[in-house]
Amino acid sequence: MALELVPIGTILAVLTNQVLRQLLQRMFLLGRTAKQALENLEEDVKKANNLVERYKNCARFYLLFKCRHIVKEVEEVTRDIGRSLAALSLANTEVLAGISDQVNRLQNEMQRVEFEASQSQIKIVDKLNQGINDAKLDQDFANDMLEEIAMAVGVPVEPSEISKELKNLRKEKEETANRKERAEAFFLEQVIELLSRADAAKDFEQVKEHYVQRAQVIERYDCSREDITPLKTFICPISQTVMVDPVNLCTDTTCERAAIKAWFDRGERTDPETGDLLGDFTLRPNLRLRQSIEEWREINYCLKIRSSKEKLLSGVDLSVEAALIQMQDLIRENSINKDWRAYCYYCFYPWKLPQQRCEEKYFNYLKEKVVEFKGLDHIIPCLGRDSSISKAAVELLYELLQDKSGWNVSVCRKLSQTCSAILFLVTLLKGPVKESAEKAEKILMKLCDEDEENISRAARADWYKPLIDRIIRG
Repeated sequence: MALELVPIGTILAVLTNQVLRQLLQRMFLLGRTAKQALENLEEDVKKANNLVERYKNCARFYLLFKCRHIVKEVEEVTRDIGRSLAALSLANTEVLAGISDQVNRLQNEMQRVEFEASQSQIKIVDKLNQGINDAKLDQDFANDMLEEIAMAVGVPVEPSEISKELKNLRKEKEETANRKERAEAFFLEQVIELLSRADAAKDFEQVKEHYVQRAQVIERYDCSREDITPLKTFICPISQTVMVDPVNLCTDTTCERAAIKAWFDRGERTDPETGDLLGDFTLRPNLRLRQSIEEWREINYCLKIRSSKEKLLSGVDLSVEAALIQMQDLIRENSINKDWRAYCYYCFYPWKLPQQRCEEKYFNYLKEKVVEFKGLDHIIPCLGRDSSISKAAVELLYELLQDKSGWNVSVCRKLSQTCSAILFLVTLLKGPVKESAEKAEKILMKLCDEDEENISRAARADWYKPLIDRIIRG
């Protein structure tokens, strides 16, 4: 049966309520051997109850990771109860009069019982163990694992829920460490480190702090610089590209994991760098080098963001377009810091926020920050730029004016205070880009509904629809 504490709880209820209580009522009839057998039975039932109590309030993630161990414990205590019932039955048959069939059935079933974790649970745990052994700490793997684990235990993949589960998991790790169970504590620490990299597990303030740390590093580099040349040690001797998952051979040569595996699959048995014959084909993760490469990538990303900022603020259409292309390329990149990228984007020039899956959970937060830091002042002038830029700007403006319930009235009022907004929106409404015109009209209609002064402004910009509608309605 699948991993649950309900089955053993049910068995205990039957045993306690229907059998053990009756046996205790007849204890005065028992001899010394039978009394000892009954005491053993009570002790076994106590162990089973303690087992249920121990795990019933544990973090659901923790129960999944421990599924094999818990199953064994449940199986052992259930069989112990069965053996104690059998011993009691042999010690005194008279005392079992009237309930012997029930006791025999219970003890036979409990001694033969076999529990097992579900195959889906085992598959997830094995995949997690393999990933940790291979030092797979990339965000994509973390996202996949967190989603599978959460679905398996019935936890919504929402930041608030995941945060609670990880908090509980950290508590389990601390308790494990206090019990001096070092191996398990180390395992849980690795699991927490991995899952904390997942999108749904990240806190925006942590993302912000991470960005600020990296941004401080690039201050010593010239503003025109967009990248730092990778160190020679970062380059795989086989693929000649910067490594993502570096592993060491027995000769201490470091290669990209995928590249060296393909090397071996082709029948090669030598060190790809020295040509020496390998006596051992074990691959050991080079975690220190991997961390250095990740830091190098992040610093390069910061440099590109800073470069894009200058281009965007230049006001030159070609530079702005080049910056947008550069930013889009970075967004499409399979980076280890997608959420950090979202933060940087709004921080430097927040008029086209990234909306990939990885940034969605921060999007509302980012929208609030854009308005708070007067991002509208940057967006509105972009409505008057060329079609590609104005289209991006009006789409973002529309997003900023939305909240969970519909239109964000507060932001609409702030937009109304910008005199040029109506003129730019009317220009887009009459422009050739259908998507931009539709968005502009929706925004204009809402602004006119919120403030009658906007009806006059729209009319002065040669758009009379709201004014005519108001006249018709009287």
